[in-house]
Order: sequence, then structure tokens, then C-alpha cells
Amino acid sequence: MKAIALDMDGTVLNDHGQMSSRLKNVFRRMHDKGIKVIFATGRTQSEILNVTPKEVPLAGYVAASGMSVFIDDRLVSEKTFKKETVIEILEHARENEIYYETFTAQTPAHTLKADKEYSLRDFSLDTPETLKPYEEILMNETAESNVQWVDSIDYSQILKVFFISKDLKKIDRWHDYLENRKDDLGCALYKTSRHNCEVMQAGEDKATGLKVLLDHYNIDFKDVHAFGDSMNDLSMFDACGKSTAMKGSPDEILNAADDVTAFSNDEYGVADYLETHYL
Repeated sequence: MKAIALDMDGTVLNDHGQMSSRLKNVFRRMHDKGIKVIFATGRTQSEILNVTPKEVPLAGYVAASGMSVFIDDRLVSEKTFKKETVIEILEHARENEIYYETFTAQTPAHTLKADKEYSLRDFSLDTPETLKPYEEILMNETAESNVQWVDSIDYSQILKVFFISKDLKKIDRWHDYLENRKDDLGCALYKTSRHNCEVMQAGEDKATGLKVLLDHYNIDFKDVHAFGDSMNDLSMFDACGKSTAMKGSPDEILNAADDVTAFSNDEYGVADYLETHYL
């Protein structure tokens, strides 16, 4: 293989959203062997850089599930929503008191201050066992953030809107609404945990974003090994020469992969796999 393409949350990162020093060392060794390391994630650039140590030798990264692509932290491809679509989605989110985060290619998450009160009510609910640790960390950091809450948003530059709630019934109702409306809105809908979902522009995914990077490096999909754990990784699994699902992934992901890691993301699963099969 000439490259590895890796999801982040649930794959490269542990359940607290952290990357182990062991994995950082493995990535350096893969790079030294001439194998390019690429991240392909639902995270946007700022979220990627916040958790990726500078010493990790990334050849590039696909952000927001394919909506933006970066080489050497330089934006080379971007797909954004129509302004009217974002306005409609956020109006309905507000009516249903759904906490949201809007993202552009190169700025952190933003939420309107006008929607802070109901959002914090949701964050203050008892924490259910189904909420992942990194999701609770996100909520706690958001509540205290000085940059998250803004007076206005430039709707013309949005490439992803993320939603989360501690209330499973509420987030499930919201997901069902988006599922019924996604074709009219021109959206792709992803759900990476029981408590969240996100929308991006339809027709773009991790595979289309990854192709931009592979064309730049003159690498064929057959020479790429993909790793992931969620439904937004399936496009990579279909396109790449080999695919590996993380232990504990949903059955749909396990059934689509060529093999499965022996250990989960919290048990150094990717590091163990790469050491065993490549190093």
C-alpha cells in the first residue's frame, strides 16, 4: 500500500478525543517507510489541528466528510451549502431547541448567542450512559467557550452543521426530520453516535475528498488502505483497495470491511494493527 486513510473519532482517537503517543510514533514510522498518512474525518480543519500533534507527518487531510480537502494545511477543495439551505435548517433546529454548530472550512464551530439558553438547558441534563465521553467534553467546553457563541453567522460559507443532544428522543426526532427532508435540502446526513447527527452537501463524501489528495500524489485507490468505524467511512471502504473496521463498530461497518482490528480505539487498535501488518 502507498497510503493509509484514517477516520479520527472512534478510530485514530480514543473515546476522550485524544491520540496516543504510541500511535504518533507509528505514524512517523509509516511515513519513514514511504507510506503516506491521510486523515479522512467528519471534523473540520480547526478540530483536526486541535487534536493532531505537529510531529504527525500528515500528507493531507479530508475534512468535514469530504467537504474540504487540505494539503500542508492549505485548502485545495471546498464545497459549501446554499445560504438558504442553512437558514432553513437552523430555523427548524431553533423551533425544536436542537443545539447546533456551524462550520466553515477554516474557522472553529459557531452557534448563535440567541440559541445559547436552550442549548445550555440540554447540556445540564443528567448524562446518559449512551453519551460518549468526548461528547460530554464537547458540551462542557462549549458551555464555557468565549468564541463559540456569536452574534451573527455568515451563512454563505457553511459546509457542515452538527447537532447533538443528551435527550435521545429529541435527537432521534430531529434525525428523522432531516432524513425525510434531506433530498429536498440537498443534504447528506450522517450519524456517528446515538446522540449526534450532522449534515453536509449531498454528492460529496470522504471518497470524493480523498480522490483530490490521491490525484495530487498520483496514487490509485487500489493502493490505499482505509480505516474507520462509522457510516461516513463506507464510501472510503468501497473505493479503497483494502478496508479495516475498528473492533466494536456497528454491524453495517463490520460487514463492509475486509477485516477488523483486534482491539478498539480505546485499546490502541490502529497502532496495534499497523505494527502487526506494516512495521
